[in-house]
Amino acid sequence: MNIKNFDSEIQALYDEVLTTRTSMSSSYISACNRFIRKAKEADDQNLLGYAYYYLADSYYLLTTDYRKFNHNLLKAIEILQTCGENEYLARCYNLLGIDALNHGNYELALDFFLSGKRQCEDLDSNVTGFIDFNIGQIYYTAGDPKQALTYIRSAYKQIRKNKKDSLYYRNVLFCYCFEADCYMELEKPDSVKKCLLGIDKLEEKNKDSKEFTNGITATDIRTRGYHYLGDMVKFQRYALMLLKIIQNNKHPLDNIEDIFIMCRFFIKIGWIDEAVRIVDNTERSLADFNIAHLKKDFAKLKCELYACLGNKKKKNEALNEFFQASNDEEKERLANYKFFTDIRNRLHAIEKENVILQKQASTDPLTGLGNRYGLNKFADAAFEKAFELKRSLAVEFLDIDNFKQYNDTYGHQAGDECLTKVASIINEMARENELIHAFRYGGDEFVIIYESMTDKEVMEYATMLRQAVLNLGLSSRYSDKKIVTISQGIRNSVPQETTKLWDYMYAADNALYQVKEHTKGEIIMLHKAVISQKSLDDATHL
Repeated sequence: MNIKNFDSEIQALYDEVLTTRTSMSSSYISACNRFIRKAKEADDQNLLGYAYYYLADSYYLLTTDYRKFNHNLLKAIEILQTCGENEYLARCYNLLGIDALNHGNYELALDFFLSGKRQCEDLDSNVTGFIDFNIGQIYYTAGDPKQALTYIRSAYKQIRKNKKDSLYYRNVLFCYCFEADCYMELEKPDSVKKCLLGIDKLEEKNKDSKEFTNGITATDIRTRGYHYLGDMVKFQRYALMLLKIIQNNKHPLDNIEDIFIMCRFFIKIGWIDEAVRIVDNTERSLADFNIAHLKKDFAKLKCELYACLGNKKKKNEALNEFFQASNDEEKERLANYKFFTDIRNRLHAIEKENVILQKQASTDPLTGLGNRYGLNKFADAAFEKAFELKRSLAVEFLDIDNFKQYNDTYGHQAGDECLTKVASIINEMARENELIHAFRYGGDEFVIIYESMTDKEVMEYATMLRQAVLNLGLSSRYSDKKIVTISQGIRNSVPQETTKLWDYMYAADNALYQVKEHTKGEIIMLHKAVISQKSLDDATHL
């Protein structure tokens, strides 16, 4: 969808949504709600799908209202799935995966992330980078920082492709932070230093990034990173900054795991009083989420803290909380599996419907072969693959000889029967060899594409096809043989970078024309796009 195709009011509102998202402004939610109203007024489903995605994103980034996040995300997915908006659908799957991670459902999270990546297979999109980042987190949590690094490096490369993304600097920053965490686990101080230097340069380079470099994630990694490197001056500076951020605010869902990590860090280095203040403050934020998995982790953290303090009473209270949260998590896990299974079933039903619609859009209803739309769609990918692999590609253009007269004499019903019988032979040949692809071009004209075949192989199949049509024995008073025949023109060669379907069709059509001019029912194969007497003399005839 191109937002520039809409009126100036919608374009301005879309820009406002992206601007408020970049600045993490509290008006992001209200901008999204206005965007939804305007999309409904415009009666545009694509636009509405975008709007619901951004509203779900705003609730995730700015609030603790988990229910509204989930509700709006589900709406976005259903609309975008129907519209076929793969990039934003991938973004939705990414958010679903993050949500599953927050509930401790790592298998479901990975499933959603991989579903998102599948949506991006044919797109040049940096969404794959976000998804790889989150898959890396799964490996990191599973105790495999080396594999996590593989994904984070892939994420970094993908994210760097699109500097116009509204959260570009934040996403690059998070890559640096995640890398630094992995390198600390792998005991690579030089690499940790490079990551911290990258954060510093990002902060200096763009003033818009300061809001993120001064946030919890970056300040946390700087605190722990400089402590790891033994730079106590910078450690003290960022630790005090971090404590100030944590103690004065409620925090969105995205930061809770970071807070748990830094609290354990403070316990480890003996800053117990600071850890107590973090725990007391986090209790307020956590109460709003009602996510049992996070409450269980928080209760575990409190057990560790009160054990260090020697406070048996509070430790026992935390143990009871841990037990209750564990039971709640199990119930929640079952409920979430049901919820996500319902989503899966609903999406699967929509996917099946879309497959049927796409098949109808690219299939000729009379013959069951691909139509001209299906031909163009397939040919683009086939030519690109053949060029990259330096393999030959053949395009055959054929038609039924004297079909107009046949149709006029025997009637349209007989004409349709003739077409379907010829198409059935072509289709059978394509089914038996996955390198052969058949399409009805229009009327009595058909196109066959042969992948990675020699001249001899292509001619063998073309000859078999010609003979199979002859074997039908369909009477035709207009044919020299008194039965229905076909004429075939073929071009076979390795595509050049600029070669497209039209070039091959032009040559094959000219070869077909030469057959018609001389003796119908024959085959000519060419290897060049330009038709000349010499190329015809050099061509393979049958």
